[in-house]
Amino acid sequence: MKLREAVFALVACLFFTASASFAQQVKTDYDRNADYAQYKTYSWEKVQTPNPLLVDRIKGAVNAALAAKGWTQVESGSDISIVAIAMTLDQQI
Repeated sequence: MKLREAVFALVACLFFTASASFAQQVKTDYDRNADYAQYKTYSWEKVQTPNPLLVDRIKGAVNAALAAKGWTQVESGSDISIVAIAMTLDQQI
């Protein structure tokens, strides 16, 4: 009986986690006609988030994704500058 309860608790946690992940929305915007193959360097302009702990996580994820594409991070004189803004909205349903 204990095994059945443990499995039920695990499945309930799985569904709760999955439903919470669907509540998040990520929106991006970029020029769909731009030739991004010509860009090879980037720098960080601004990372704005209500939680300062997320700044390093955001930068780390973006840095890894761009490094995988062959881009190089530079301090100044880059091809592009990156701005990341995280917002939260609390509302009752």
